[in-house]
Amino acid sequence: MVNNMNENLFFKPTIQYRKFLILDSIDKNKDITQRELSKEVGVAVSMINSYLNDYEKEGLIKKSYQSTKTVYYFLTKKGIEKKKVLNIGYLNSSLGVYNKAKKNIIDFLDQIVKKSYRDIILYGAGEVAEILLQTIALNHDFPLNIICVIDDDEDKQGKKIVSNEIVSLDMINNIVHDGILISSYTNNKKIIDKLKAMNYDSKKIIQFFD
Repeated sequence: MVNNMNENLFFKPTIQYRKFLILDSIDKNKDITQRELSKEVGVAVSMINSYLNDYEKEGLIKKSYQSTKTVYYFLTKKGIEKKKVLNIGYLNSSLGVYNKAKKNIIDFLDQIVKKSYRDIILYGAGEVAEILLQTIALNHDFPLNIICVIDDDEDKQGKKIVSNEIVSLDMINNIVHDGILISSYTNNKKIIDKLKAMNYDSKKIIQFFD
C-alpha cells in the first residue's frame, strides 16, 4: 500500500510516481473526485485534470459522466496493466533505498559487536528502536542480544516493541548488560545527562546519533 505523496518525504515526486498514485487511487475508488486526487498526490486540481485527460488519451482510464458535476473514473485493461508495471517499478526503487539504509544500520551494529558488546539495552522505545530491533531480528545469526528497551514514558512501560519488553530506567541495576544504546534522536542529550546524573559508566553508553 502506498501512502499519499505528502507522507513520502524521501521519494522524489516523479511523473511516473504520480501516475501510479492516480491509477491506484482510481482503481480503489471509482467515486474519487479530482479534489481528492489532488490531495492524495499533492498537486493542484488543474494538474490532476490535465493528467486525467492525458491518461484517457493513452487509453488507461475511461470517464463516466453521471451529471455535469459528477464523473466516475474507471481503469481500462491497459490501465490495470500499466498500474502493475508502475507498481513493480515503485517496489524495486523502494527496495533499493531499503537495502542501502539497512546496510548502514548493519555496519553500525557491526562496530558495536567489534567493541565486544553483546548484551545491550536500548533506551528509547520509538521508531529508531523499532528499526534496530527489526534489523537484528531479520539477521538471525547476528551476535547482538537486546535484553530490553528502556523508556521514560509510563504509558509504554510494561508493553512490548518487536517482542522486547519496555521497562523503566529504575530497572537498570537489576539487569546484567554490556551497555546501553540510545535509540532516540530528539532525547539523545537528555538521556545522556540522565545516565550521567545517576553515575552510569559513560564507557557503556553507545550513541546511534553521535
